[in-house]
Amino acid sequence: MTFNWQQYSTAELRKHAVATFREGGGSRPDVLLIDIEGHKAVLKDQGGADKWFALLIGPILNWRECKALRKLAAVPCIPDLLSVPDKRSFLMSYHESEQITRLTRIQPDWPVFFNKLSAAIADVHQAGVAHNDLRNPTNTLITADGEPILVDLVACFCQGQVWNRPNQWLFKKFSQVDRSAITKIKSKVAPELITDNDIKPEEIAGKAGMAAKGLGQWIRKLSRRLFTH
Repeated sequence: MTFNWQQYSTAELRKHAVATFREGGGSRPDVLLIDIEGHKAVLKDQGGADKWFALLIGPILNWRECKALRKLAAVPCIPDLLSVPDKRSFLMSYHESEQITRLTRIQPDWPVFFNKLSAAIADVHQAGVAHNDLRNPTNTLITADGEPILVDLVACFCQGQVWNRPNQWLFKKFSQVDRSAITKIKSKVAPELITDNDIKPEEIAGKAGMAAKGLGQWIRKLSRRLFTH
């Protein structure tokens, strides 16, 4: 029988937090492990950010990430969206895993893993979403079975209609930068696997693509300056 997460408010869920993956503050949301009668899930609550950021930007970020999770519902490497208790928070499925650059118990077969990671990123793109923040290695998790889990889709970019040429161009560029993240992660955990075929963001996306990504980063930095302490 499927556990009914939708019956709980954000406040009720927070009472069942048993671990903190990320403590909120500034532009950062709270990310908490929730455990109710042995059923586990992860709560991401933009309400944990600074007051004005939470009030003004939090609902937008929450809406964007929930939209991406719905589009990616059939993609195995993406957590399932379980509930949206309010406009600043959502609950997603929990996967026992570790951050890829902070492994303590998991010892992956790196060549096999990177093949899986490449396939996982391709699945995300096929569903019409570019993650746009995979070069941050904390957003790639790995399970004990060596499966990749991709999290934190708040910076994602969704593919529009085929006639929308600017959108199609941006989606292609952001997708290329996603794929370049594989090289960056390899450099941190298995540099011996890097070959001449591995790509760098400036090589595959071009100056225009990196400029577009830089614009997005600038907008995020500006919002932090305006709405956080």
